[in-house]
Amino acid sequence: MPLSSRPLLLTLLAAPTLAVADVPRVAVDIPPVQALAAQVMGDLGTPEMVIRPGASPHGYSMRPSEAESLDRAEVVFWVGPALTPWLERSIDTLAGDSDAVALLEVPGLTRYDFREGATFAAHEHGDEAGHGGHDAAD
Repeated sequence: MPLSSRPLLLTLLAAPTLAVADVPRVAVDIPPVQALAAQVMGDLGTPEMVIRPGASPHGYSMRPSEAESLDRAEVVFWVGPALTPWLERSIDTLAGDSDAVALLEVPGLTRYDFREGATFAAHEHGDEAGHGGHDAAD
């Protein structure tokens, strides 16, 4: 092989390794955030839960394995201090070198008022045209 083609061959052999980026280790707080992160990550990886499913996130005490997931994380997605105020300190302590994203604090986020009841509270549309299926009481 001529010497002039060796650098090209080495470049082509190295190209696949240069094109593949490491998938960051992702930690999340609650199952809905895990589902969103998993959709974005696809087959590349699985975000690790910091709060076990079914547990109340408000006053949670992490297991050592959950603290380890937070410690290994390169990115942490969590709802924010409104849901898990205790998690902020854990993120600062255990995942201090990671990027943490409090989803409720993301610029441009649209927040809706809390609604209650099986069918939620009555609402007004102004113009009822095109709202088939609503009872007059809605």
